[in-house]
Amino acid sequence: MTGDGLLQNGDGLLVVGQTLFVVQNRLNTVAVLEINGTGSQADLVDQLSDERFDVPTTVAAVGDLLYLPNARFGTEATPDTEYNAVAIARP
Repeated sequence: MTGDGLLQNGDGLLVVGQTLFVVQNRLNTVAVLEINGTGSQADLVDQLSDERFDVPTTVAAVGDLLYLPNARFGTEATPDTEYNAVAIARP
């Protein structure tokens, strides 16, 4: 639970320390939440986006970067369809 808010289109989740990253796939956004000391609640502190997002589905952290693969759900899949992952700075 995030206080009064709900996280729409939540897909991939990642916890780093007391920070929870929630990939909101169809919104092309990553919600950043701070988890309280008991782990019973988290508050939204930021929302990350990037023009290169095309329905990101999950997230991984390496160093100071977050990596998000694009699912491209709105793109017809063919043998030539290209897919990629986007790297953004981790707050």
